[in-house]
Amino acid sequence: MKIPKILIFNFFTRQAFKGFNILQILGRRLNSMSMDFGFILGLIFPFAVFFFILFIIMIESSKEINGSIPIWIGIIPSSFVTFLILNKDFYKAKSIAKRHFGYQVIDLKTNRPANEIRCVIRNSTIIIWPLEVIALMFNSKRRIGDLIAGTKLIEAETEDPELIMNDISEKSYVKNKSKLIWISILISLLISALAILPELLAMI
Repeated sequence: MKIPKILIFNFFTRQAFKGFNILQILGRRLNSMSMDFGFILGLIFPFAVFFFILFIIMIESSKEINGSIPIWIGIIPSSFVTFLILNKDFYKAKSIAKRHFGYQVIDLKTNRPANEIRCVIRNSTIIIWPLEVIALMFNSKRRIGDLIAGTKLIEAETEDPELIMNDISEKSYVKNKSKLIWISILISLLISALAILPELLAMI
């Protein structure tokens, strides 16, 4: 699959990457987690601007027709962000930050790189990220997501994060690809729905 490099490595992602790379006070492991999140924010920034403009237009339109904007409209952009977070370790069980710091996610049963579905399950605990941060303070190799997915983080050779473009170009087959996509979409929607649950309950 050919993806233009500019979509992944552009001004926004490079700036986010550099910004989070200076947070040495967090320690190597927490810095890696923070950098992944920052990189994804940079990745979706152009799309976020588009949704923001669309949101403003919808607000103005709703005023004209004396209507209201459905609260669930926020699920669309948030689900997109969550989808990216769930699949950040898609290639060789290494995210952008893991390549930079020298980490890899492995399957505890096989001691081989964790497959795509295990990585998605591992990252699905993003909804309880404060607890994950606390867990990392006690065990940098296995956080809560690892306990659920049966995975572990190990040391690996550091590499240029941009080499992920080679993996994207070379990877032509993914086992249970449709299953992976549906699991990612369903988890993304569920997490986004839970995020706005208080607002939904307040409307009842």
